Amino acid sequence: MFRILFVSLIGLIAFFSTSGMETSAASGANASPVMKGITIELNGETIIFNDPVLNKSGYVLLPMRDFYEAIGATVSWNKETLTASSTKNGHTVDLTINSKNATVDGAPVSVPVAPMMYKDRTYVPLRFVSENLAGSVTWEQSQRKVTIELNDSGDAPDVPGTPVEKPPVQHIIHMNDSKILMEEPIITRGGRTYIPAKYFEYYLENGYGAWLSKTEYELLVADTLYTFTVGSKTVYLDGQSMQMDESPFVEYGEIYVPVHFVVNNLTNSGRIQYDRNKQELYISINDYIFSGQKLDLSYGVLSVPQPVPNAALEGKRELIVSDNPEYLSPSHITDDIATLAEYKIDATTAAKEYSIFGWHLNHLGKKANIGITIENISDANTLEITNAQGVSKVGSDSSIKYDIGLPLADTFLSGNLKNAQGNGVKIAPGETKLIQSYMLDEEKALGFLNNIDVRSLNGANSKYIIRVVLSKDEAQDLTQIHSDVISLYDQHPRGVWPSSTITATLPTYTVGTAQTGYNISNGKTDNLLTTENSLTKMNGIIGNPGHFGMSYKVKVPVSNPNPEEHTIKISLAGRGGSYSGAVKYKDNVYLIPTITPGVSYVQLPEHVIGAGKQETLELEIMHAGGGNLPVAVYVETK
Repeated sequence: MFRILFVSLIGLIAFFSTSGMETSAASGANASPVMKGITIELNGETIIFNDPVLNKSGYVLLPMRDFYEAIGATVSWNKETLTASSTKNGHTVDLTINSKNATVDGAPVSVPVAPMMYKDRTYVPLRFVSENLAGSVTWEQSQRKVTIELNDSGDAPDVPGTPVEKPPVQHIIHMNDSKILMEEPIITRGGRTYIPAKYFEYYLENGYGAWLSKTEYELLVADTLYTFTVGSKTVYLDGQSMQMDESPFVEYGEIYVPVHFVVNNLTNSGRIQYDRNKQELYISINDYIFSGQKLDLSYGVLSVPQPVPNAALEGKRELIVSDNPEYLSPSHITDDIATLAEYKIDATTAAKEYSIFGWHLNHLGKKANIGITIENISDANTLEITNAQGVSKVGSDSSIKYDIGLPLADTFLSGNLKNAQGNGVKIAPGETKLIQSYMLDEEKALGFLNNIDVRSLNGANSKYIIRVVLSKDEAQDLTQIHSDVISLYDQHPRGVWPSSTITATLPTYTVGTAQTGYNISNGKTDNLLTTENSLTKMNGIIGNPGHFGMSYKVKVPVSNPNPEEHTIKISLAGRGGSYSGAVKYKDNVYLIPTITPGVSYVQLPEHVIGAGKQETLELEIMHAGGGNLPVAVYVETK
């Protein structure tokens, strides 16, 4: 029977060999995505498309119109949201260009590869669409042929060679940002955790897996190649033989591999958590989560820093913070819906810029549907949402800085924000549109940071309301929530401030003098996001002295009056408790792991200043949510 499960997304034809392909995932960004010599067979009949077949990260994408016509699906296109909807066999699939968020029969799911535009044509992932319209897809490498089987009964056809029937299970893998309902169980043997290798292959970009023989299996994860032998503790890691404590095995027609061995032997490693009671496995692989380079910890005690002497807001992108109540519980969220934050705007300019930061933990006892909406309350002006980009992360309470705070900071400083659902939408007077939504499981935490630009198409004054809203009903239309903002709870920040960037210039450091340090986000000399300074009151405001959701730019002037060059060292240390974040320095982003005051700190790459030179070193810092502040910036001569 047709199954609306994440497992039905597995792979969009992950090729078992790239030989003969015009391009592969490893070919580089400039390679052509066109695949040549590919045969597409639908229900035994060869079909030919007018437009080329594409490969994206090892997955097959077909031209939407030709494909949907060939399979007899009804198709519609929403030009505002760039969403294609197809219906067949009583099932509907909605896909949005450049988005991995999709819906199947109204249920939100994630797609391993996003639909795309290529030469003014819309391309959709073959396997995802076919399997979710009650079909099946197979790839025959020797013939370079894709076989699609579809029927009109609504039931997926049987696939020859289907392995032994799998038992009903409720096991779940959280692979980075993907939540996967597994077909097979997680298996523990000898105290070791195993999962089918296909979950590394299908749910990681450029993942690859293939049987080399009846007993040897090759798996590529984050450019690390493993060659496993069933029943053997000998494994080849990038061609080098080594011994494991574990032995791969075959169960339910799949090869099971040791999770800890795979993750721990990657170049940048990762993190694994297994909740045996809930049968949920969390796998975070750093190569896929972070763009920045992790700084090594140094140990020792640095000098006592001074407060940064001056600070100022920079830019016109207003900051909206939704972090109160941080803990979403039935005692705080008493109704089925709630408005968590709100900003009513009466714009006198044609365009305005906003940054929306959210940080919430779900203790409601059920899933929470959270979203950002905009209601146009203008009399006549239509609004357009442009440059809507963002990042969101979900994690557990126990690892909130690593799973959420640090990835958000890294993604923002690296410039890797993704287009929001509502990018490009137009909002007529009286309408409310969804900009971005998040489905948050119970006992999980959510962090998000979205930049949006709002433009009046009439070029005149406009009025609108930006909201962060919540529903306890997964199917709730979030655009219908116009309730009053709920009351504050505890001391977490909530409010709206004139800018999302703060800047400070340190006193000039002279080469050869003693180490000096300055506390930023100290709650005193740079506390510009106060309750009083909020642009709105929204049923209670609490200031943001920690500058969460903001970019903090620090300029460090350095003078070398000496007749020889010298080496300058810049360090960062926590001063209020355990701290982590990200820092951009000389166009590179560096990750600050958890540092402990009086115990550990990090050093940025050294800088050489020439004889008689005066230079200004620039840092851009974003604190990881959940971190303790202030943090000190130190400068000294090596």
